[in-house]
Amino acid sequence: MMQKMLSVYNKKTLSIVVLISASIFYISCEDEQYPDDIWDQNDTGNPTPVITSVDPPDSAFAGADEITINGQYFSSSTNEILVYFNSELGDILQASETSIVVSPPNIVADSIEIKVAIQGAFLFGVYENYYTLYPRIVKYGNFDPFEESVWGLETDNDENLYVGLSIFPEGTIEKLSPPDAERDSSFINAVLATPLSIRIGPDNQIYYVDGSNPYIIKHDLTTGEPSYNTLPGIAADLDFDENGNLYCGGSGKEIYLVLTDLTSTVVADYMDINIKAIRVYNNYVYVAGNYLGTSLDIPAAGIWRNQILSSSGSLGDMELVLDWVEMSGSNSNITCLTFDENGKMYISSDSNFGIATYDLDGNFITLYPKIISAPITKMTWGAGNYLYLNYRGDPRAIYRLIMYEQGAPYYGRP
Repeated sequence: MMQKMLSVYNKKTLSIVVLISASIFYISCEDEQYPDDIWDQNDTGNPTPVITSVDPPDSAFAGADEITINGQYFSSSTNEILVYFNSELGDILQASETSIVVSPPNIVADSIEIKVAIQGAFLFGVYENYYTLYPRIVKYGNFDPFEESVWGLETDNDENLYVGLSIFPEGTIEKLSPPDAERDSSFINAVLATPLSIRIGPDNQIYYVDGSNPYIIKHDLTTGEPSYNTLPGIAADLDFDENGNLYCGGSGKEIYLVLTDLTSTVVADYMDINIKAIRVYNNYVYVAGNYLGTSLDIPAAGIWRNQILSSSGSLGDMELVLDWVEMSGSNSNITCLTFDENGKMYISSDSNFGIATYDLDGNFITLYPKIISAPITKMTWGAGNYLYLNYRGDPRAIYRLIMYEQGAPYYGRP
């Protein structure tokens, strides 16, 4: 009996639900409020972009070049443009209706298809030729990042790279020969455990300091025979002028002049400035360092210079070249500086960015941020257009960077 009553109840309930649903459907059909069609079949979109040429036409360096795409139906707004290298996007630097300047992504490949997408256009513009992106920077030499700690770098005129190494508990200087960076592990046994900065001298000797002890050491490049002497203070970097004078400095807060017999004198006072890097260029000794004093008139980190006044190595007064904190917008430390043949300064740092450039017009630019990152602790130019870098990040390695320019002269190289 109870089951029969439930069956009747369920049938009535179902009838009510069906009736209500039918009423709602009827009302909905009577009062349709559909939007207009999203797709306008008469809209043909903006004109499809057309690529007529690319400069350079066949290849460029990955992540570190500028490529100009010429054509039609582009846009003057960089926000309305996408340029694909296969599936990777490039960075739009400049744009007009007929040209696009783009920095390619950091991919190394051939048979790359370049495609341009413009906002409002339904189709891609496709370059008719396949493109190649080459590596601008390559790892150079094979070092164990855990067992071998790389410090100083120097090259000779035959493109041999000399590397200061710490292999606990000893130091060594090895020679890497081109083109394959073949290692000569028995080249020089260093007197100090950390050959921090090294330079070849005009007397065919290799000089170095370690940044921790007040010594200057040199080894004969042929025999490996060492000589050394004490300095007035600790030096972290060194460089020769065109008269064969060697300048070095460090936490001793002075610039020392060292002669080939390794005798030395103080030629400039850098009171309260911990010297990190030294480079001679165009008759000036350039110095990078951190100011440790209390004066608000001296930047916390900067680059100064002293004019070389005579062939005997005497120096003029120091003058500020660059306020590093103000120019870089960071509290990073300068680790090295050098120049190219045109007078552009290259500055490496321990954080924020790997290398920045500063030219004679006061332009400050981060160098190839897609492929170079901090910390870069040493840089040295080869005999041509290679710039060698000591990267002490993870994993630590030496890299060789291909440049369009050559380096300024290193006067110590015979």
